[in-house]
Amino acid sequence: MKNIFIFIAIVLLTAGCATQLKIETDSDKVYDLTIYNTFSIESFDVIEEPSQISINPILLQRVARSIEQSLAKRGFKKSTEPNMIVRFYIATEREIDRTRNYGSSYRRGHFDDPIQKYYQVDKDAITIRFHDAKTDEVVWYAFSRFKRSTGPKEQEEVNALIEQAISSFKVTP
Repeated sequence: MKNIFIFIAIVLLTAGCATQLKIETDSDKVYDLTIYNTFSIESFDVIEEPSQISINPILLQRVARSIEQSLAKRGFKKSTEPNMIVRFYIATEREIDRTRNYGSSYRRGHFDDPIQKYYQVDKDAITIRFHDAKTDEVVWYAFSRFKRSTGPKEQEEVNALIEQAISSFKVTP
């Protein structure tokens, strides 16, 4: 009995430590989302700027495939004359993070020698936008940021991220 309790505690602790990406979504209440049943995905050109040059073009392909699969699972049809246009963007933001060490202690007191270390962190941001094909206004929006080192790399990871984002688009045709 004690072993079962310890096992359950470890499983709960491990599950509690798992992190999911935070995804923000919003929709325009002016539009009736139930009218949308066809879509097309418009890809964007990567801007040849230093801040964008490191965007992985294979990641762009994975995201496009994943969006298409996720919408098809929900009953949407890909079309050359859609009533909804899907656009997604990926950007890289370079930030400086800081670690701080407040020194160390020694035998009879505190040796106050604060140390700060600065390092560069690449953070990717992804946004998915569903546009009305007639007005070109955004009717639904999703956004997430993640560190490049821990972000999605394989198709399965991208699928999980996109599925999590599009799951909040609860309207099915």
